[in-house]
Amino acid sequence: MDERLIGLWSDRMLYPSDVESAELAFRGDGSGWLYWSSWSTEFTVSRYTWAAFAPGALALKFHRTVNGTWSVEDGVTRHDVESDEPEESVIEVGYEIAPGEDPFGAPVTLLSLDRPLDDHLAGSRFAWVDKPDSLNDPSVDAPRRGPSSPH
Repeated sequence: MDERLIGLWSDRMLYPSDVESAELAFRGDGSGWLYWSSWSTEFTVSRYTWAAFAPGALALKFHRTVNGTWSVEDGVTRHDVESDEPEESVIEVGYEIAPGEDPFGAPVTLLSLDRPLDDHLAGSRFAWVDKPDSLNDPSVDAPRRGPSSPH
């Protein structure tokens, strides 16, 4: 496991005017999630387990996809889950972690994948989030429509 990956990575600071953004979270226990959201208030969370067995090689095994809408109420982002489904897919990508800059010239640590995560609506470049609020999936405690689904 490459411990440099552990934490939150976001493309928001690299593409500040985009109408969509994506974040990757890597936890020390080998779990993680990919969060995609758009200004249209839609979101998707794809949960996975991850491993970096060889230098520069990353495997993501996706096991659950959660979709819904988000809103902001009293300054707090709220997620409402409309779909919570199992998923079975594995993506293997090459990666590099290196110093870089955001569009304004500020230094950032970059995670660059050798190809975009198109099937999960994400690109290939992410910046390290220095002090994330949490490494919890943003939808984990969100209300769900209909019968409860397993997290």
